[in-house]
Amino acid sequence: MELGAGTGYWARLLYERGVDVIAYDRWPPPSPENPFHGPSAPWYPVQAGDEQVVEHHLDRTLLLVWPTWNEAWPAGAVARFHAAGGRCLVIVGEGPGGLTGDTVFHALLGARGPCLACHLGVDDSPCVCAVRPLWQLVRSVELVRWAGADDACSVYERIDGSQRRRRRTHRACLGSTT
Repeated sequence: MELGAGTGYWARLLYERGVDVIAYDRWPPPSPENPFHGPSAPWYPVQAGDEQVVEHHLDRTLLLVWPTWNEAWPAGAVARFHAAGGRCLVIVGEGPGGLTGDTVFHALLGARGPCLACHLGVDDSPCVCAVRPLWQLVRSVELVRWAGADDACSVYERIDGSQRRRRRTHRACLGSTT
């Protein structure tokens, strides 16, 4: 399940490779409300939905491609997916300090630098000192990149406190569909 799918480009690529994909975006194309794709035609059918739809697709892998920088919805989506029992998460984007997600999002993924609010005094950044990671990285795949982009495709599995459970999930995560 791709969330924040925009025009459905990644969903289309996966579909063409035999993956059963469901794509959602808050403002599916064509939509003048979406500043990223506006009136563009979709590559793949994209349904209207926000981070709440992840709770209805727990049997799927959650895919976020370039989750919006400094917005709360990506962190909300990965937290909701974990709380509801989701097992596998794939993120295409940049790490902490990059142009995808916010500090809470990266903290939930277990990837963070110093807390911008506490250690650097950044007023418009939330404190992430007490944010417990919900996901652990199990694989990262280098991508062909646009000039100036530092992104990768990263596969995460849920952290649930049981090492035996995590090992089973790891195998299931790498073999599941989006």
